[in-house]
Amino acid sequence: MPTLFRLRVICMEYRLVHNCIKVRDLARSLDFYARALHLHEKRRVQCGPVTLVYLGDEAGSEHELELNYRLGADGGHESGAGSAAAFGDTGNAGSTHFAFVADDYESALAEHRAMGCVLLENEANNIYFIKDPDGYIIEIMPKGHFSMTERGKFDED
Repeated sequence: MPTLFRLRVICMEYRLVHNCIKVRDLARSLDFYARALHLHEKRRVQCGPVTLVYLGDEAGSEHELELNYRLGADGGHESGAGSAAAFGDTGNAGSTHFAFVADDYESALAEHRAMGCVLLENEANNIYFIKDPDGYIIEIMPKGHFSMTERGKFDED
């Protein structure tokens, strides 16, 4: 006689709350993210030799960027994400990039050019990429960019 299984469906909602990246020089990374993307420190947690700093944006998004700094002989982690490998740079495996929407895309691009952190400009797709001090790649796109409107996240004003 076949056994009947009762299927129990659980509706679970998940919400993305932060991305964590390892950094070699906490002060340098905090300065970069404050100047380049206007992120500010929301809180700091000390876990033994590891300092976790959570950064938030000016818009008050729930999503945070967590900087993971480990005090060690070299002052920090041995290496960053190595995400620059996606752009021909050799490094450790890691995230290819994360992205930010800029309300004033042209001003953001000019600011990042002045900082000297622009890695790649893709005029055809109206995006560009910057590189942080640890080699992480950050995509910058304008509000209303096709990759956001397709997901229903932003509408053109």
